[in-house]
Amino acid sequence: MKHLANAATVLDYDWSVPATQHRWGLKQPGVKYTKEIPREEKGRIAPAQHVEFRRPNARVSDHANDAVGNVQTNAYTASLHSPLGPESSFSQTPSIQDGPPSSMRTSPMSQAFPLVEAGSSSSPLDWLATNYLPNPSRIAMLVEEYFNNIHPLRAFAFIHKPSFLQRLDGETSKEYHNHALLHVICALGAHETTTSLEPKFVLLAGTQWAKIAQRLILETIDRVTIESLMAAVLLHDYAVRLGNFANAFMLSGLTTRMTQALQINLEYNTDILCQDTENGLPVTAKESRRRLMWSCYIMDALVGSGVDQLTLMDERDIKIQLPCNERNFTQNVPCITETLYPGSWLKILPEDSDTKTLLPNMGIMAYFIRHISIRKRVLRYIKHLGDAMVPWDPASEFSLLDSDCRAWYESLPASLQFTPDAMYIRKDTSQLGALCLLHCAHYQTVCDLYRLGAPALYKLRAAFDFPPEQRDFLRHLQQVLFDAARALATIIGQAAGHGPRMLADSWLPTIAYDSCRIMVYHLTQILDPRSDNAKALALATIPLLRSNINALKLMGSLNAIASSLSSAAETMLDRSGIESELVSQNIIPDDPYQSTEEEDTSDNLRETPVQSAPDYVLNPLTIYRMARKSIPERHAPERAGTTSALRGNNAGDIDYPPCEVDSGSGVESGQAELEVDQSSLEELQTLFMSDLGWAWQPADTAVGSGTEGAGLLPWAGGYPITQTQPWLPVFPFPQQS
Repeated sequence: MKHLANAATVLDYDWSVPATQHRWGLKQPGVKYTKEIPREEKGRIAPAQHVEFRRPNARVSDHANDAVGNVQTNAYTASLHSPLGPESSFSQTPSIQDGPPSSMRTSPMSQAFPLVEAGSSSSPLDWLATNYLPNPSRIAMLVEEYFNNIHPLRAFAFIHKPSFLQRLDGETSKEYHNHALLHVICALGAHETTTSLEPKFVLLAGTQWAKIAQRLILETIDRVTIESLMAAVLLHDYAVRLGNFANAFMLSGLTTRMTQALQINLEYNTDILCQDTENGLPVTAKESRRRLMWSCYIMDALVGSGVDQLTLMDERDIKIQLPCNERNFTQNVPCITETLYPGSWLKILPEDSDTKTLLPNMGIMAYFIRHISIRKRVLRYIKHLGDAMVPWDPASEFSLLDSDCRAWYESLPASLQFTPDAMYIRKDTSQLGALCLLHCAHYQTVCDLYRLGAPALYKLRAAFDFPPEQRDFLRHLQQVLFDAARALATIIGQAAGHGPRMLADSWLPTIAYDSCRIMVYHLTQILDPRSDNAKALALATIPLLRSNINALKLMGSLNAIASSLSSAAETMLDRSGIESELVSQNIIPDDPYQSTEEEDTSDNLRETPVQSAPDYVLNPLTIYRMARKSIPERHAPERAGTTSALRGNNAGDIDYPPCEVDSGSGVESGQAELEVDQSSLEELQTLFMSDLGWAWQPADTAVGSGTEGAGLLPWAGGYPITQTQPWLPVFPFPQQS
């Protein structure tokens, strides 16, 4: 815990005592505490000869980044124009354990901190490492951090905060130990409480509580409750943040079964407006159930990524209305909203219901859910291009999806547009991060749809062959793709200017990295360097690239993958030569996480696999692909060879996620710290710009991409045999003669 203790010097304690007179826990206000640093510790802490500890009661100041550019998002694109009611007590998660629970015996992450007992603390921050919840005042602080920073994001706002806090105040500390939901809320709140510390400390703060929450959920898997499902949803997001993608993938399947067991895909009863106050659930409980169901739907859609066999939920089975706005939810106001499809509402409503004023009742969560339903169809379309009509046909699937994206964007009320007024209004209500994600999700979906114009970048197996008469349409696709990537960078930069907490959503690192890839690709492969505006466009884009990289660095303490992505993006920019005006057209930005064994099949990369597998069609940054890397008995059934076993899949060769702690990190000696597994890190670094081996898209044989040109496509040849920088492995395709 020495590094953790050292990190405490940035906190604000109002007490200090001489080292010779002090034992931890005996606090003497107004006296300065000076501790001589042992000789062996010098150089690890600082050259100074004393360490000050100050009370951690001041809010961590937000680090502001200069916002880069302005985005005009009033138009379609930037450039192209268990809350069961206050009267209820905490529904205690059943457990066989009465006292403080112990940590789970799972991955090495569970031993990231040494377990310390009360009264034996050697650091003011040791309470973040205990295997039981802290005192009520610290719990209240953690819960408040959660509600301010995580609760508003995406569709996590399914807990009625006033009811939750009221029940929390009514509980005694000994009754906290078996609440899975409270444990995971505290774990997420611990990240926000320690954001000023080093990322490795922030990511591990509260990990024991998350492990306990998972154990409590699994212990009571046969007694599913709304509260345990809430805990599972938040635990899934927590696992993604820490890079434990296998755990996140398994939890996504568990939550789907829990929704089916609870049957929250249907309205609790036909009394939508809760006019019968003596029977049934209160307003907030019904709304919480709806929000929880939609949150699980979003999780399933993002994990499935358009692959049918990975998608467990069908929106046609979800027969509940969309969430209401935050004001109505917080103030217990019953109301009617539309359902998933615009202009529709529940069939069980009374005939005299007013269905003309439903839109004002809908908030940011409802519009995000509708966008996810569109995104789900876009990703499925991209993975089935072999069966699709040509995109320039007005009746094509592409035209329909493009129209749906535009219609969704134009349906946003003024309060949800990305304008300065809306930004400050949402910031005041802790929803600026949610507003940022709403618009980032839209432009990311536009990028996914318009990737047809960059088949080489995305390795589209069934890329369309654009005839000469459709060159203008191809250029239109490429321009929209580039503009959407710039819009993403501008939105992220604007949000980052208000502090790193506005970038807390676990999806944003991937979005920011993809934005960098697209911009670098356009400047090095699409843009004619001889054109009049080439230099001006490059100069205007460089600040956006740098803004994305800075934002990724800011996200490092909130998401384990962000730091690696920032390093990859920075290397990508340096090797592209854009900043030096020596643009290299042999550098193609690519995606991370292709393992070494996947490169061994480079001779058959364009062949149709003998068996279809999701590994073969998914972006390497998806949860499923990331989860597969840590499966000890994984194999490759899509390989055409006689054996599908991968090398190094013995028990001793498991690829743990890059952020997990090695079992030999000094836990026994009480000196544990977050140590990145070196072998995993080296593999990670060699993957960020390696060629994906055409491994993203369906198993159709690739056809002409319309981007033929000598020397432009390194995966088609022309890439150097040897490289001097370890970040960029040789692309697997052989040299052209």
